[in-house]
Amino acid sequence: MVCLEWTPRLERAFKKLQNAAKQDEALLITDEDQQTISEVDIMLGTHAPECVEMDLVRRVSMLLRKHSTGSINDNGAREDWIHVMVQGSGVYIPKAAPKERNPELDRLMEGFKAQVAEKEYQRMVSSIDPNASSSLANNLRQDLKDLKDVKAHTIGIVNVLYTGGAVFTAVFLISAHFTQDLGMRILLSFLAFVLIVACEAYLSSGTHEQADKEDGGGCSGYDEIVQ
Repeated sequence: MVCLEWTPRLERAFKKLQNAAKQDEALLITDEDQQTISEVDIMLGTHAPECVEMDLVRRVSMLLRKHSTGSINDNGAREDWIHVMVQGSGVYIPKAAPKERNPELDRLMEGFKAQVAEKEYQRMVSSIDPNASSSLANNLRQDLKDLKDVKAHTIGIVNVLYTGGAVFTAVFLISAHFTQDLGMRILLSFLAFVLIVACEAYLSSGTHEQADKEDGGGCSGYDEIVQ
């Protein structure tokens, strides 16, 4: 069932038919005509109607054209014709009813909002907390320590690669006195390179672990003094 948007033009046409039915009783010959007038009265009696059925508009147009020849508008079309009556109107699309919200979901969302607000409040309070300065100092000290560790590891890796490259070159040159096979010389050089790199990496990791333990002990003692 197609419905049209209710417009002032349709309202004028319905009122015109209502007045014509009161003046000319011969207009209501069939039961369908009487049904049409009843529906027109209901529509006009409704407060601020939003839509009207297309079939009712068609029947109203037929009764108006049967009652009178109609007046001529600026476009030369009869006002009682349906294509003139529906000008300015359109297909009525009812608004979708709002979806019902799940109470359980609402409670969960409120809980999440409360948690976010509490975290934001704690963050704001921590910025003015007297103990925040010590926390900032600890963070800065940790950042400097991490930077120092990265620098030490980088230097260690460069040294290991440099030593491995030197050993590879030395073995490659010395092996020329024992064999002229290029593949064998490269293989011996590569084995020496791998052996030296493995030894250097092992010694370097042991040194860093011992340094970390010493730093950890020093930091813990410092923390005890601060506390």
